[in-house]
Amino acid sequence: MPDRDTHDLATLWFLSARTMAIAGEDMPSVQEAATGLYAQAIIGLSEDECRIAKDAEHISNKTLIDCLSGVRRLPRDLAEKILTGVMMISYSDRSMKPLEVRWASMLASAIEVSPDDFQRCCVNARIIASMLRPSEQAQ
Repeated sequence: MPDRDTHDLATLWFLSARTMAIAGEDMPSVQEAATGLYAQAIIGLSEDECRIAKDAEHISNKTLIDCLSGVRRLPRDLAEKILTGVMMISYSDRSMKPLEVRWASMLASAIEVSPDDFQRCCVNARIIASMLRPSEQAQ
C-alpha cells in the first residue's frame, strides 16, 4: 500500500496535469495516456498509486491553491518534473494556449525556478511531446 507522501505526490501530479489539460480545452487520448506514462516512467509512481490518486473521492476536494502550495513544498527535482510534465501535456498538440501558459507560469512561480531552469523544462517537455506525437511527414 502506498504511503501518504506518495499519495500526495501522485495527487499533485494528476491535479496539475488535469489543470493543464483543461486549460488546453480538451484531453485527447494521447494526453491522457501521456499523463499516466509520465507519472510512472518519470515521476516513479506505480499503477496502483496512480489509480488511487485519480479516484474522485481522493482528488475531488483539492483546489488549485492546494496544488500550488503542495508543489512548492516538493523537493526541487520533483517539482521540476511536474512542471516539465504539465508542459509536455500542453505541447502534445504542438501549441500552447494562453491558459496553458498561465498555468505553467503559476507552477514555475510556485517552485521559484530561474529563467534558465524554466527554459530547460520547456525544452525537455517539447522533446518528450515530440516523441508522443511524431510529425506526419511522408517518408
